[in-house]
Amino acid sequence: MINFAFRRLLFSCASLVLLAMLLVPVPTKAQYCTSRGCCPGRDDECTARYYDTLCYCDVFCNMTAMDCCPDFWYYCMGAPRPTLPPTEGPKYDYCIYKGVIYNPGTSIKRNCNTCVCRLGYDGDAEFECEDNPCLVDPITIDDVNDDYYLGWRASNYSFLWGLTQPEGVLYRLGTFPPGRAVSQMVEVIIQPEGALPERFDSREIWPGLIGEVVDQGNCGSSWAISTASVASDRLAIQSSGELNPRLSEQHLLSCNFRGQRGCSGGYLDRAWYYLRKSGLLSRACYPYHSGVAEDTVMRKLQCRVPYGSNRCPAAGVTSDLFVSTPPYRIAAREADIMTEIYRNGPVQATFNVKNDFFVYNRGVYRHVKQDFTASQTDTAQAGWHSVKIVGWGVDRSIPNNPIKYWLCTNSWGRNWGEQGMFRIIRGVNECEIESFVLGVWMQVGHNHMSG
Repeated sequence: MINFAFRRLLFSCASLVLLAMLLVPVPTKAQYCTSRGCCPGRDDECTARYYDTLCYCDVFCNMTAMDCCPDFWYYCMGAPRPTLPPTEGPKYDYCIYKGVIYNPGTSIKRNCNTCVCRLGYDGDAEFECEDNPCLVDPITIDDVNDDYYLGWRASNYSFLWGLTQPEGVLYRLGTFPPGRAVSQMVEVIIQPEGALPERFDSREIWPGLIGEVVDQGNCGSSWAISTASVASDRLAIQSSGELNPRLSEQHLLSCNFRGQRGCSGGYLDRAWYYLRKSGLLSRACYPYHSGVAEDTVMRKLQCRVPYGSNRCPAAGVTSDLFVSTPPYRIAAREADIMTEIYRNGPVQATFNVKNDFFVYNRGVYRHVKQDFTASQTDTAQAGWHSVKIVGWGVDRSIPNNPIKYWLCTNSWGRNWGEQGMFRIIRGVNECEIESFVLGVWMQVGHNHMSG
């Protein structure tokens, strides 16, 4: 098992060897510090990718000779530039990537970064690339998978490949953290249920009444999807299956515009207020379409139904209008959340997504603390998301290391995670998932229709 510190040391040694090579008269194509343009002091933003590690462009390198970019010595310290010896081979006025030749001025994409083939000072050509942190980072995937005892595994996802981390937050999350007044909601008092089972899955207890995984697409709509999903489940459970529509996420996303930002995010309290005051139609009546096709990505949403009306945008479909009571907050205690799910069904949870969550594949997730540069801090790589917690359990796949977990439904489609689901460590408020949990009672028998 290779930990992060040792991995960084290996990369540093590799950088040191490359630096030593600069002491002999050979050409260099490394225009890293030259392009970043920074040298003074220890500045963690003065970094650039060098093969599979990071190199630095600040004068701290002169004290350690570790992790320095190859052009540090002549750019920052004024050393003579390497020159071509007479016996050196021919110059190449083109770039090569994966066996393909590119002429100067040609641009390609490497994951989320654009690279342009440019001629260097020595007549050779090389790619100059952007340094954006990418949503899918192969190094993060390798680091997670190298640690067997971490408890979860990571993988690449083609639908996330090529996105920057800010784009991932914008397109694939979409819940704003609760404001001060909302975060101070009075918690309901839940009487202990007694001994709860070690494992519980709402889908098995209420078969056919718990909603399936939804794919929000490139639209920050988790606030609408999680609200509609929890409301649908609670309506079906509370009516003993007599009322079992899937409520329309699109109705909420398109029509709940006061103080909300559609595909750019929304607040849960305002979503529930709309559900209580106006009500939602069924998904069959008002199907979800945002973020599914390229022409709908982040576009301005248009409400297709009058406020409080049950008129269906979909031709030939009828629907009631379903309303709820005000939501209630469950205390951030493991036993309280478990008891609420056990008695009444799935709950809605908000949590702080870190960069490594996007590459989750299976197992019990916990955030991996990594050594980021200032331009790749945890804060820059995090955003708020809302999901549905449907149960809990204990993972015993690692000998002598049982891991308690929550079982959650995400909204990135069934090709992500464990068929669209994920497990996250329970009882330690991982990524604040236990801090703001909501339940609701639907107004069973009081669904109303208006022309």
